[in-house]
Amino acid sequence: MSENSKSKVGLLTAFEVAAVWFGAHVGGGFATGNQTMNFFVKHGWNSIWLPAVIITIIGLTYRESLILARNYGTYDYKSWSKKMYAPYDKVFSVIFELGYLMIVLLGTGGSIAGSASLLESFGLNYLVGVLITGAVFYILTIYGADLIRKASTIITLLILIFLTIIVIVGISSNSSNLSHLVATKYSPSSIGTTLYSGLRYAGYQSFVVAIVLSASDNLKSDAAINKSVVLGIILNGVMITLSCLMLLSWVPGTLKQTLPLLYVCKQLNSKFLLVAYSTVLFLAFVSTGIGCVFGAVARFEKIFKKPENIKTKRGLISLVCMLFSMGISLFGLTKIVVVGYGYVGILGIFVVVIPCIVVGRIKNSRFKKEKDSVSSLEV
Repeated sequence: MSENSKSKVGLLTAFEVAAVWFGAHVGGGFATGNQTMNFFVKHGWNSIWLPAVIITIIGLTYRESLILARNYGTYDYKSWSKKMYAPYDKVFSVIFELGYLMIVLLGTGGSIAGSASLLESFGLNYLVGVLITGAVFYILTIYGADLIRKASTIITLLILIFLTIIVIVGISSNSSNLSHLVATKYSPSSIGTTLYSGLRYAGYQSFVVAIVLSASDNLKSDAAINKSVVLGIILNGVMITLSCLMLLSWVPGTLKQTLPLLYVCKQLNSKFLLVAYSTVLFLAFVSTGIGCVFGAVARFEKIFKKPENIKTKRGLISLVCMLFSMGISLFGLTKIVVVGYGYVGILGIFVVVIPCIVVGRIKNSRFKKEKDSVSSLEV
């Protein structure tokens, strides 16, 4: 195989892992605009540059995590956390797992709440929407999970296409307001509050490393990992920055919206765009919700010995997760994002972001030195 071919294969593999990060990031919560609004845009014009900084911090967290996973062959989050947090892994690996399970429940609850809010915007009672959505999710979890998993790449692609169209049209349709807000440096929050909000977003997203790890076993070198992380930073950074620009251009109208991107769609007076986006958004909620539930099922089916029938066991675990998530969804999408994601984000700053960037880097450097030392002795 030629060097050029090797380079192409490496780029493709790196992109596939970056796409996993992108798919996990641009799920139902992001596709509503609610996360972007509450962590960035509501703080004013600083949301233009802050997402790039925060996504880079997340990227650095993932980089050290993936290198450590490659060094020790720990591609599942349980064994990875033991290596990352050793010699204090008995405490911190449990905290990491609790944080990740909170992400699972909040992600499913947010998907149900978002779906119910979407149905409410078309005239259906919110509580009825929660019950209908919960039932649909559970049925699909039991009977249609394989279909949803196979369609997840297509769903992510559709989200990307329609978000890009809405963002471009939305910015151009209200560019004068955006220019005014930037020129006047509209900023209802202090720079400290703004940075803290962005760091909480990084903390929350850092738990997604559990998903990215499982897809990274083909990245065999630091160069491949660096390439994947850079691609991920570009993909996620560009998308979230454009989303911030668009939502900022429609401030103050978007500030109090549960589904701010849907609000912008309605302002654009395009029936096709409204119907297409609503459909894709619902599919994004389904994909995210079912993915989160199966993350919990995969973890707990190994713990519980009964019932012995695996299908029955999975069904019961799914049902319990769905009931918990439906309970969480009653708080509403904005409360889930602001309070739930916010508190998990604080935990993530101290349990994932700082340890990975600081301790992870030290451990990776030590591993490299020891490896180089052994290689020199063999020579």
